[in-house]
Amino acid sequence: MLAQILPGFRDFKTPLITGYLWLVVVWIGFGMPIPSKDESTGGMGMINWLTGYTSTATILAVLSFVAYVVGILVSIDVKLATRLVMRYGFTLERQLNENQKRVWKRLPHRENVSYRRSLAHESGSTLLKILWEAFSRVEARNVPWYPLLKEYNLPVMDEEDYNERVQTEAGDRTEADRQIRKEALRTLSPRLLQEMAEDIPVLATKLQEKNKDLFDSYDRDRSEAEFRLSIALPIAVLSVELFILGLGGDVVLGSVAAVVGLVASVVLLRKGWLKILDSTSVVVTALEIGTISSHVIERLDALESKKPKVDIPPTITS
Repeated sequence: MLAQILPGFRDFKTPLITGYLWLVVVWIGFGMPIPSKDESTGGMGMINWLTGYTSTATILAVLSFVAYVVGILVSIDVKLATRLVMRYGFTLERQLNENQKRVWKRLPHRENVSYRRSLAHESGSTLLKILWEAFSRVEARNVPWYPLLKEYNLPVMDEEDYNERVQTEAGDRTEADRQIRKEALRTLSPRLLQEMAEDIPVLATKLQEKNKDLFDSYDRDRSEAEFRLSIALPIAVLSVELFILGLGGDVVLGSVAAVVGLVASVVLLRKGWLKILDSTSVVVTALEIGTISSHVIERLDALESKKPKVDIPPTITS
């Protein structure tokens, strides 16, 4: 409700709260106690000195501004986080090695279980469907294979290799051309799918102009993802600091606080990633129903088709 009353509150709360958390981290890290009103030296003395000339509300406003600036500098950018996870994300999976022993093995992102369940299972499968529909239009228009390979910087076969391919297809050049084009599209599929996935933040900008309701849904999910991801790290650092402080005092209380904080950080990271997936699905749905278009698909559709040969009848003479 508050996010609807105050315009821009969703974008304001993330850097403010994140900044305050990091200020607390710095405060505890430097071992600064709660200041006494009688303190007259150092940073705390300066604050007490200022209170004699200004109100507590003004000091709180200045502190909030500092926290806001700090939060802007350290908040997680969901656009960057989405691209990084898609490009470099990985997981560990127990597999049998050459000695038939189960070991943890790193998988690349295209084989990542979480990647398949999230992007590739729902949004990714939709992107793949849209891509293959564009491939079908390329084949239906009978786009020549040579311009296709050249357009996407794929290795272009020379005349000798092409003639061998024609011989493989029993001399049928049409079938040879079709097979070369199909192989090229299959080769392009992973690369173009990745480009479409990484282009989702840009597509969201188009969505703001085309459909305000869908963009608001995307923006809410994006903002929640940024908030959860941004506060997860300072909470984890605070947990470690509380554990260290507990070593010099109440070890049990410090350990419990540290465990609770670390668990909360992991939960926040997971929920933040789920919100990224939700925002992604909104953009992909808009792409599927034609509200917005991807430059990857537009580039495929712009490929010139092969003009059919037309037999010109001989000139009639009288």
